Amino acid sequence: MDLIKFAVLMTLWLEFTDSSSILLAPLDIGYNSRVRNVLRIGRMLLQAGHEVTVIVSDRIENESLFKHAEGFNLDLTFRVLKYKTPTFDLDTAYSTANQEWLNSMVYQPYTTLLQIVGQAYEENLKFALGDKEMWNEIASSKFDLIFADDSVFFPRLVSAYFDIPMIVYSNWGPMSTDTNFVPRYNLAYVPAFFPTYSDEMTFLERFMNVLEYSLIKWTWYNMYNRFISICREHGYGDACDNIRDAYKTISLFMINRNDAIHYPAPYMPHIISVEGFFLKSETEPLETEYSNIIKNAGEQGIIVASLGSMHRRLSYKTREKFATAFAAMPQTVIWSYEGPLPKGLGNNTIVKKWIPQESLLAHSSTKLFVTHCGASALFQALHYATPTVGLPFFWDQPYNCHKLTHKVKSGKTVLPIEMMSEELKNAMQEVISDKRYKDNANKAADIYHSQPIDPKKKLMYWIEYVIRHKGAHHLRSHAENELKLFQYYLLDIIALVMCSLVVFGGIIAIIITYLIKCILFDHKMKKD
Repeated sequence: MDLIKFAVLMTLWLEFTDSSSILLAPLDIGYNSRVRNVLRIGRMLLQAGHEVTVIVSDRIENESLFKHAEGFNLDLTFRVLKYKTPTFDLDTAYSTANQEWLNSMVYQPYTTLLQIVGQAYEENLKFALGDKEMWNEIASSKFDLIFADDSVFFPRLVSAYFDIPMIVYSNWGPMSTDTNFVPRYNLAYVPAFFPTYSDEMTFLERFMNVLEYSLIKWTWYNMYNRFISICREHGYGDACDNIRDAYKTISLFMINRNDAIHYPAPYMPHIISVEGFFLKSETEPLETEYSNIIKNAGEQGIIVASLGSMHRRLSYKTREKFATAFAAMPQTVIWSYEGPLPKGLGNNTIVKKWIPQESLLAHSSTKLFVTHCGASALFQALHYATPTVGLPFFWDQPYNCHKLTHKVKSGKTVLPIEMMSEELKNAMQEVISDKRYKDNANKAADIYHSQPIDPKKKLMYWIEYVIRHKGAHHLRSHAENELKLFQYYLLDIIALVMCSLVVFGGIIAIIITYLIKCILFDHKMKKD
C-alpha cells in the first residue's frame, strides 16, 4: 500500500513540477576547461530538477584529462547521447589531447587558427550527422531547450529542424569564434576578435581592427559554405542554413564577461553576461599534503603555476626555462604539469598532474598565480584577487593577459616563445615585491564581487526564462539582422543629406549668379 502511495505521489510530482528536458552540447574536440564549464551548467540544471541529456563523441571519456577532472563516467550523472567516431589516432587527431596539433596553433593569427580548428569543427559535424541512430534518439526525445557551446554546429541544425529554442554560450566572454554572434557595433572602439587593443585605438590599430574583422568574416563565409554543403548532403534541407544564421534565431547568447575586466560595449538584451558562474561558492578545504606544503613554505608563501588544460606538456626548451625560473624563487612553487620532468627543477618546485587550483588561490599564503590566462584562470585571478604573471600561447589568452596587465594592472605579461628564464624570474619577483599589483587585484575583486545577483542564480534565471516562454525572440532586434549595410550605417541618409546639400547649394549658386548678372547689367545700363 505504501508503495502505491509513493508511486501516486511521484506521478503527481512529475506532473506538476517545472522539470524540462534539455539537450546540452559542449565543444567536443578533446577535454578542456570550456567542456568542463558546460558540464558544470549541466549539473546546475540537474540540481534545479531538470532532465539533462549531454551529446558528445564516444571517445571523450577515454581521455586521461577527463578522468582526472571529472572522475566519473558521464552516464552516471546525465543521460548521454554519443555519436560514433573512427578509431582515435592521437598522432593525427584534431583534438586538444594531441600536443602537436595544439603546438601548430601557438602564436598564429586568428584566421590561421580558424583554418586549423575548422578541420576539427568539420570533422565533428560529419560524425554527428552520420550517426542516424543518435538523430532518431533526438527526434523521439522532445527537448524543451538546447544549450550549446558557440562552436558546436550540429545543435544549430537540431534547433532549426525540430523548432527547439536554443541558448548559445561563449566561454571566451564578449568574443565568439564567429564575429556575428556578438555584433561589432562600432569597430572604432570594439576589438574585432582578440587583438591586444583597448577601447581607445590609434588610427593604425583601427585600420588593423577593420582589416582583421573583414578577414574573419571572409574565413567564416568559406567555412560555413562547407558546413552547409555537408549538412545538405545528408538531406536536411533549409534547416542547414541555421548553421550560418543561428545568430538570428537563438534565444539568448550567454557570455563570460564582467565590467571589472572587460571594456564597456553596447549589447542587445538577448546577450547576457554570466560573470564567471563556474567559480566555486565555497572552496574546499586543502588536503593534508597541500596544507603541509604551505606550512613548510613559511612567510615566503607559495606560487601557483598552471598553464591550463592544453599546455600540460611543454617542449624541452620551454619546460627548462620554467624550471630554472621557478628554482630561483624563494617561494615554494606548486606547478600543475604532466609532461617529462625538466632538468634544473628546484627543490622548491612541486610538480603535480592535477592540483586543487581554486583552493590554493583562495589561500592567504598564495603570493602569485603564473597562468596562461585562459577564461577560467582569468576569473579565478579576478575572484581571488591574485596578482599574476601571464604567459599566453594562443586564442583568447593574449587578450585576457592584456586585460589583467593593462586594465586591471594586477600583473605582467611574458611571451613564452620569446622568454628567457631570467625574464620570467624578474617578472615574478616584481609582481610579488611591488605592493601596487596586489592593491590593484583587490580593487578589481571588489568591483567583481559587487554584483546585484549571484552569477549562478543569474544563469539559471535566464535559462528557465527561455524555457518558460518557449524562446526569447522578443529580446532580439530583428531589424538589426535584416538591415542592409548601407541602412545600418545610415549611408542612405548621409547620401540624401549630401545630395540635398548639393542641390540646395546649386540652387543658391544659380540664384547668386543670376543676381550678380542682374546687378552688373543694371550697372552697365546706368553707365550707358
